[in-house]
Amino acid sequence: MYGRDSSGRTPDALSASALAFLRALDRNRNRVATESGLTGSELRAVARVAEAGSITPKLLALSMEMTTGAVTAISNRLVALQLLTREAHPHDRRSLLLTLTPTAVQLTQRIYDDFEALMAHSMRDVSPADQARLGAMLAAIAQTVDADADLSLVV
Repeated sequence: MYGRDSSGRTPDALSASALAFLRALDRNRNRVATESGLTGSELRAVARVAEAGSITPKLLALSMEMTTGAVTAISNRLVALQLLTREAHPHDRRSLLLTLTPTAVQLTQRIYDDFEALMAHSMRDVSPADQARLGAMLAAIAQTVDADADLSLVV
């Protein structure tokens, strides 16, 4: 599945494993979105608002790497589904804040609970000490990848 790519390169074992893990997470997110009656982008938007507590459409667009027009379309649908509300921004009359409705709070809690159960199930044969080490390694890798995200890849 993760053998040679179109350039003829074979990814190293860590890269191939990381890619397989990311693809599995993508499939899970798509399944959750479908079960929730949302698109993947809508689910991401709900998750970003949940993480922020409240967020402006402009900041949501930046965090999702989308145009404000795309986020407006997504937020319109989420408002119609009664998952988001728009509130006046307390410090900027020209802006507004997107916040979750109680229904969306319940949805995100269920999604996070399901994810934790999925991870616990997948790690059932891994010792607590190894889980802690893996967690620390993943956090360190995520921090480095995030810090390097704006760097160009040398081909």
